[in-house]
Amino acid sequence: MLFSFLALVGALAALWGAARDGRLLGLAVDAASHSLSAGLVAALQDVLAF
Repeated sequence: MLFSFLALVGALAALWGAARDGRLLGLAVDAASHSLSAGLVAALQDVLAF
């Protein structure tokens, strides 16, 4: 039980650090715009793949 709690605290600390440094935002922007740079056809194929 203690190990689970410590793992949760460690994961939240890592997430907090990534959000504070801007790495989390950078990853989100890269993930959201991966098909926009390839053009309209690639963006439509990405949307229709879902």
